[in-house]
Amino acid sequence: MTFILAYVILAISLFAVKGICYHVIAGLSVSFFLLFIPFKKTKSGIFPITIFLVFTFAGNLFFHPGRIIYDLGFLAVTDEGLLLSGVRTLRVFTMIFGAKILTHLIPIDELIHAMNRLLSPLERTGLPVNDFFHIMRLTMKAFPVLIAHLTGIYKEGMKRKDTGGFMGRIRHMAVFLMPVFVQSITSPESFFVEGDNGKGY
Repeated sequence: MTFILAYVILAISLFAVKGICYHVIAGLSVSFFLLFIPFKKTKSGIFPITIFLVFTFAGNLFFHPGRIIYDLGFLAVTDEGLLLSGVRTLRVFTMIFGAKILTHLIPIDELIHAMNRLLSPLERTGLPVNDFFHIMRLTMKAFPVLIAHLTGIYKEGMKRKDTGGFMGRIRHMAVFLMPVFVQSITSPESFFVEGDNGKGY
């Protein structure tokens, strides 16, 4: 619970404090703690995270008033735009990699349970907190099973001769995704049932 409260306070402070110095310190602190968790955990999802950070920086860099630092003709980089893009990019970086540290320290199931306990008083206001975290728990349980199920079907189908070439791969993907899509609508609970071979289907 302590780690969760610390992360919640960190996230709130990132939106409450606007100064660039605080965000730089927060980002460097998170980077320091990342050194103590396995690199495999850190690099997971690094490519989409990097793309997202780049778009966050570039999307907030232009169209802001202030002293012009660099003029591209049709676009101008101002001191306000550079400051704003830096703050928002560091905020996203700190929140994402802070969450990575949190999930390393606390297993996902325990994390969801702790969040449920922390926010359970909101049930009195009419918010379905317990239902939300129950669905989240089931989702986290089903996701690895679903990925393993899809991977097994895909690899099995790729061994066939008729899946050669790009279009063959596309056709095969459509063929095996459609039954899974139908199954997820008609009987989603089947993904939680373990078969005789120990795999969920």
